[in-house]
Amino acid sequence: MAAKPKTFDGVIRTSVEKMAVPLGALSSLSTIVMMVAISVDVIARNTTGEPIPGLLELSEMALVATVFLGISYAGTTNAHVSVDLLTSKLPVRTSRFLSGLMWLLGSGMVVWFIAATFDRAMQSTEMSEVTLGLVVWPIWPARWLIVIGFVAFLIVALANTYLSFRNEPLLGEENSSQPAEYELESPGLENTAPEVDETEKKL
Repeated sequence: MAAKPKTFDGVIRTSVEKMAVPLGALSSLSTIVMMVAISVDVIARNTTGEPIPGLLELSEMALVATVFLGISYAGTTNAHVSVDLLTSKLPVRTSRFLSGLMWLLGSGMVVWFIAATFDRAMQSTEMSEVTLGLVVWPIWPARWLIVIGFVAFLIVALANTYLSFRNEPLLGEENSSQPAEYELESPGLENTAPEVDETEKKL
């Protein structure tokens, strides 16, 4: 049997998810690195009275990776905090249109963020910006992680803008629970009441 051709909406969803999932995995890995680094540093301070050089700088860079590499994955799974007190009372088409306007406005703001952080990352790279502490730690890689995170989130925002104006579910919404009117009844459970024998009815 020939496979059904993918729709453009499906291609967008698949492509964005393939981009965001690795970034989300790196974000989770950075969280683990940050937790281990902080724990080891705390243990070293309590046992020896001195911190381990470099762990503070490592945890700071891991924090940047955790936050900015994870925002695109949160966008694809619909995990960002949202307040639907008003839109939940509106018709679905109207709600998605308003959602598209918000995502479009958000896309414009993210473009502004990208321009600002890209310029700062370029300056940091040219001057080989480093920290001033016990360990000389380069800062410029972390600034590029911010740019990468915003670029990935812009792609998610544009995809959600397109899907909203197409009256399609946002990224991550297709896996949410369906309304009650779309729930399928289990076969064989339409009539579970016990049958009453004709003789019992006469009695």
